[in-house]
Amino acid sequence: MAKSLVVMAVILFASTAWAQGSPKKYPWQEKDTNCTHGMTFCWYGSDLVADPEVTAFGPRWVSQDKEEKPFEWVSAVRCVKALHICILARNQKLLFGGGTMTNIDLYHVQEWSEYQIRAVGENDLPHGEECEIDSLLLNREDASISMLSVPGPGATNKGCEALMKPKTVMYRLQLGLPEIQKETP
Repeated sequence: MAKSLVVMAVILFASTAWAQGSPKKYPWQEKDTNCTHGMTFCWYGSDLVADPEVTAFGPRWVSQDKEEKPFEWVSAVRCVKALHICILARNQKLLFGGGTMTNIDLYHVQEWSEYQIRAVGENDLPHGEECEIDSLLLNREDASISMLSVPGPGATNKGCEALMKPKTVMYRLQLGLPEIQKETP
């Protein structure tokens, strides 16, 4: 009996050590890296490093809702597990006057597993008065980043309704580097 317990313990230890030494490979991974081709999505999980991080880059956010126009934002997302935070930096064209503006939004991580990260965005309005609440969902299986925007508790207030129409919308970041547009002389 004791011998069989020792054998089972050795097998269990060996299988655990083997699983930690060979992390799962995903179809999007480029060769022996943890990134897509062009390094537009990289996931360094705790199966590989002590301080897990995820980074992604893309030129636009697209919704499956055909009524919603894409956001032409050149975006970078970085999530750091040790800080429980995701950072979304985006450069967008101004609606008036030309030019661009860069915004940086912070998202607090609510869930971090080896397969997905879910984070909720900070808001300028007091808790309970938000016009909308934005969340990020990073999925390791298909190398995707989605942003979900839902009406907040204050969405029906006059101030919020003047700014936006309360609606639930999901956008997905198109991974890739932005095209460089050449200016004509």
